[in-house]
Amino acid sequence: MQSEERRVCALDAVRPRIEQFHSALTVTAEQVRGLLAGSGNTKDDQNETLGFFAKGKMNMERFASFTPKAARIQADAEAPVRAAQEVLKSLLAQGDDLFIIKTAEGKGLGHQLSVRLASIGRAFAAARVVDLAKSGAYKEDKHAATLERFPYTMWNSSERALAPALVVEVSGADFKPSAIVPLLDTNMKIVFNVSGDAPAAALSRVISPRVFVQQEIGDAGLEAFTAFKGIAVAAFLPSTAVSFVHDPSAGSTTYERFISVTFPKEVRKRAIGGISPAQQAEDYTLLESLSVPPEIAGDAASDPAGKLSAWLLNQTNLSDLSA
Repeated sequence: MQSEERRVCALDAVRPRIEQFHSALTVTAEQVRGLLAGSGNTKDDQNETLGFFAKGKMNMERFASFTPKAARIQADAEAPVRAAQEVLKSLLAQGDDLFIIKTAEGKGLGHQLSVRLASIGRAFAAARVVDLAKSGAYKEDKHAATLERFPYTMWNSSERALAPALVVEVSGADFKPSAIVPLLDTNMKIVFNVSGDAPAAALSRVISPRVFVQQEIGDAGLEAFTAFKGIAVAAFLPSTAVSFVHDPSAGSTTYERFISVTFPKEVRKRAIGGISPAQQAEDYTLLESLSVPPEIAGDAASDPAGKLSAWLLNQTNLSDLSA
């Protein structure tokens, strides 16, 4: 599967989350538009409320005399509400691009995702600003800055439940998934499209009991990733990496949750980016310890699981490695 095909596959996998977020954003934008239109302050407000059909066909000054005034907002609330409206419009205008991150080399994976989420979070800040303005609690020196940047750390549980999904394009040298662990909460979903050589067991560090993790090297789809209700992380990696699926719904013990795992025939022993061979080996060994059934010894070594364990131990003898 080529890089462009993987991007399409990744977007398809997160489409339900994107559409859910877009729906919430659209509804909020419509409510804000209605609120401002109800104030009857400008002809543009009335045009927007009536929609495309009425534009250029009605005398808006005359129409304004018939519009209800009950929804009028206070004069000092109008400016922040309009600022919130502009934020919502700008986010909607970005379409899918809002959720695709093309990382800059060497700038830190976790940082770049946090920056994008702070931009997306402005949607929640806009909703908060509108409510504050309506209730008279808006303070420009305290709340205006949130429309410019609203970090993930400030999102409440309801906002995190509405978090959209991200598609991240990153080089193997910069692919350090442990940096994103603080972002994995509630319903967060992320798909990585990794280019170039990458650590073989890169996603081992994000595995936990309730997180769906899929690392793919071929043309496999992400249907299970999409269907999973909860936190999910997936990555397309080069053929030298491990291929596995960790599904929290598959079992009560860790190794049972690995519904598939295929180790490469060769473990490359060289530094990738700032990740030393010893660090890569540690990730690989961690993945092995999580995915292989425990206490396989003696006669059990003659069965397929025992053979796999013995082979893995032989392949991951890393005593001769140095950082």
